[in-house]
Amino acid sequence: MSKVKLYHGEREATFIEKLKGFLLVNGVILIFLFAFFIPMANGTAFTEDCDPSIDCEPGGDMFSVVIGYSLGGCFVIGLILVWYQAFLVVTGKAVMVMTSGNSSTIRRVGSNPNSTGGGMFSNFATKGMMRALDIDGDGKLSFDEAATFYFQDKEPPLKFVVPDFKKAYEIISRELDLPPGDLSISFDDYCVYTDSEDKAKFDKIDTDNDGMISKDQLIESIWNDGDSELEKVRAHFNDCNSDGDGFLSREEFEKFMIPPDESKSTEKTDEWWSGTEE
Repeated sequence: MSKVKLYHGEREATFIEKLKGFLLVNGVILIFLFAFFIPMANGTAFTEDCDPSIDCEPGGDMFSVVIGYSLGGCFVIGLILVWYQAFLVVTGKAVMVMTSGNSSTIRRVGSNPNSTGGGMFSNFATKGMMRALDIDGDGKLSFDEAATFYFQDKEPPLKFVVPDFKKAYEIISRELDLPPGDLSISFDDYCVYTDSEDKAKFDKIDTDNDGMISKDQLIESIWNDGDSELEKVRAHFNDCNSDGDGFLSREEFEKFMIPPDESKSTEKTDEWWSGTEE
């Protein structure tokens, strides 16, 4: 079980991923420091009049020196923060988390579960997900856009994918290879068309208990499968939509990223989608 709250689609980074991330960030910072900012601060940055094959005489202008010191100092502070975050991970006080977009962040143990964290790698995961999901580009997410995120790792209900019943009717008829026109379907026929022997479900569709169902009843039943899941997502969406405008802001989307069951019980920290137990 992870020591920190994991959102849907997240996992704890492996040792190799931690090492690669640490070396990558260190390498980028050190390259900028030694190739650009330190020479600028010392007034020895190469210019057009300086041959790189020989030593250059100090003589950088004051502006370059100031920029070199300023940016160099910022990068040194960044390097210190990277090593501090690495220290937290090594000592078990923080966890490196890989998001569904394969980006990474450092999350402190015991931190606010509604926070997306931060640290070694700037956590643009939430903003990145919102940009990917925000089809109309209005900076907030509708229910359909947010539900797309919810169903990204599972088969979505047909009604969510095809909300129009007439279109769904055609699709289901074609997929089940149902004959055209009106059709009375026995349980044996139902087993053939749906490749299922679920008598309880058949009986639920057979509202008049005559042992037969119509083609329309079968198609409508299939189309309505998953209604409870959609209602669960809708309720979670409404709970997170604190201002009631029907859209999720970035802050509201961060809350939506916590699965419905976990959002009501912050004590549970294992991955809800994987069934991991203590």
